Amino acid sequence: MDRMALTMDASDAAREAETDAQAPHPDVGPTAAAAPEVRPGKARRGGARLVWLVLILAALLGAGWISRDALRDRLGLGPAQTGDDASATASSAAKTEDAPAQSDFVTLDADGQKRSGLAFGTAETRRIVLPVRAPGTVAFDERRVTHLKPRTQGRVLSLAVQPGDRVAAGQTLATLDAAGILDARNGLQAAQATLGEAQASERAAEIQLKRGQEQLKFGGVAQAEVERRQVDLAKARAAVQSAQANADMYRAQYQRLAPAEGAAPGTSAVVTPIAGVVTQVGVTLGEVVDTARDAFTVADPARVVVLANLYGPDITRVKAGDAATVDSPIPGQPPFEGRVRSVNAALDPATNTAPARLELDNPEDLLRANMFVSVTVAADLGRSGVTVPAAAIQQTEAGPIAFVRVAPDRFERRVLTLGIQRADWVEVTRGVAAGESVATAGSFGLKAILMRSLLGSTD
Repeated sequence: MDRMALTMDASDAAREAETDAQAPHPDVGPTAAAAPEVRPGKARRGGARLVWLVLILAALLGAGWISRDALRDRLGLGPAQTGDDASATASSAAKTEDAPAQSDFVTLDADGQKRSGLAFGTAETRRIVLPVRAPGTVAFDERRVTHLKPRTQGRVLSLAVQPGDRVAAGQTLATLDAAGILDARNGLQAAQATLGEAQASERAAEIQLKRGQEQLKFGGVAQAEVERRQVDLAKARAAVQSAQANADMYRAQYQRLAPAEGAAPGTSAVVTPIAGVVTQVGVTLGEVVDTARDAFTVADPARVVVLANLYGPDITRVKAGDAATVDSPIPGQPPFEGRVRSVNAALDPATNTAPARLELDNPEDLLRANMFVSVTVAADLGRSGVTVPAAAIQQTEAGPIAFVRVAPDRFERRVLTLGIQRADWVEVTRGVAAGESVATAGSFGLKAILMRSLLGSTD
C-alpha cells in the first residue's frame, strides 16, 4: 500500500507540472504574452524524465522498507526487547547451560534394565599387575647338559646309542680301542716296582741305624758312623714317598682309562654321568678320535629354560620373581607355569631385546629345545590403583566413558582417564572412585539411550 501511494503522488505531481507549463501566468503582461510559446513536444519529454526519476526513487525507498529489519540487525539498531522477550531469552540461555549437565544422566527403570540385560560391577582398589606378552624360545638348562669326550685317544669299536635315545646315569655310550690304557698300565707296574725297591731300602737303613746305636753303647762304632746311618735312613724314607706318589699317579690314570667290568683289556668306554636324552653324536664307527672333541651330548629335558624376548619398556617392567605362563604347543593342554629367574643385563644386538629367563618343569617332554612359544609375564608394577571391569568401558568421540549408578534407576555418564588396560579389568586414574557401582554388561544400551537423547530423538 505504501508503494502504491508513493506512485500515485508522483503521477499527480507530474500532471500539475505539465498543466502549469501550458497555462499563461496571470501576472504576465502583454509584452510577456508576446514572447515565443513553448512547444508541446518538448514539455512532454521533460515531464517523462521527471516521472521516471520519481519512479526510481520510489522503488529504492520500497526496497529499503522491505529489508529494514535486516539492515537494523546488521547495523546493531534492533528494537529493544520487552520484559517478556528478555525473560524468554534468559530462560532459553539457562536451558542451554543446563543441557550438558542433564545430558550426562540416563534414567532407566527396572523393566528396561532387565530387557537390556544390564549387569553391574564395583570399582575397587587392587595391585596393578600388567600382563606382558613376548615371544620366547625353549632351551635346555645348561646345568643339565653334559658334553662327553673320549678319555684317551683311540679307535671307535662300538656305538651303543643314537640321537634321541634315552640313557641312564652310568650307561656306556661307546667303546674305544685305546693304546693309552696299556701305557698307563705299564707305567703303574713300573711305579709299583720302584716303590717296592724304595721301601726295601728304607727297611735296610732302619736296621743299620738300630745296629749302630747298639754298638755305640760299648764303643763298637764311632758317633760319626751312627749319624751317617741316620742320614741314609732319611734318604730312604724320601725315596719311598716319591715312589709312592708316582705309583698313585699311574694308578689313577689307569683307573680312569680302565675298561668297564667285563670289557676286553685295552679298551676304554664313554660313560654318561647323568640320565637324559642323547641330543648329539659326534663320532662314527671305526673313527680314530682324541680327547679334544665332543663324542656325545646328553641333556636332561625334565626341566627346561624359556628365554622370553623383552622389548622397549617391558625390559624395566619385568623383574625377577614375577609369575609367568607359557602356552602349551599342544592344543587343549594347560599352560606351563613358572617364574622369572632373571632378566639379562645385555641386549641381543640382532633383535635389540633382553632375554628374560624362565625355568619350567617339563615332565612330559612337551617343550622341546629351540621351540618357539608365547610367554605371558604378570609384571608387578609396584603400585595400587582403582580398577573397573573391562566391560564397563564404552568408547565415544570424547573418549572412554562409564555409567555410574547413582540411583536404582538413574545412571551418570563419567568421562574417564585410563591407565593400565587388561582383558578383565581396566585401571581408572580419574573419573570413578573406589566403591562406586558401574554398569558392565548391557552398558552399550545406556550409551545408545544417551545418544538418542542428545540427537533429540522421540523414539
